[in-house]
Amino acid sequence: MLQPPSRRAARHTSSSALKRFFAIADAWELSPLQQCRLLKIPSPQVLQRYRLGQAPRLSATQQERAALIASIQYSLTAESGPQDRDWAWVHSPDLRPPFEGDSPLYFMLENGLPALREVARLLVRESEPR
Repeated sequence: MLQPPSRRAARHTSSSALKRFFAIADAWELSPLQQCRLLKIPSPQVLQRYRLGQAPRLSATQQERAALIASIQYSLTAESGPQDRDWAWVHSPDLRPPFEGDSPLYFMLENGLPALREVARLLVRESEPR
């Protein structure tokens, strides 16, 4: 059965967003529970279905979350440096606002979508030439 182009395009977008997300989650060494919280997926079992390509496409909010994670990763890897710089930045406590001593990962996990947006904006601002 053929699907309208918009549905196929949405499924492809969702699929590529998931592939990017899982590659980043692996690089950041995120637990299944952390991955669920970042993407707002109800359980590790459902997450596994997404990994296997057996779950429904991502909601618009989940796609935004995946895109923000990809933006954060892109900003972290845009500067040349050690391969594990992105992992260290995500996991290390940071005294600056908005983190206030928490790691960026903990901040994003605890504060959801607004925190993902804030971290992505912060990294874009930091990468701009002064």
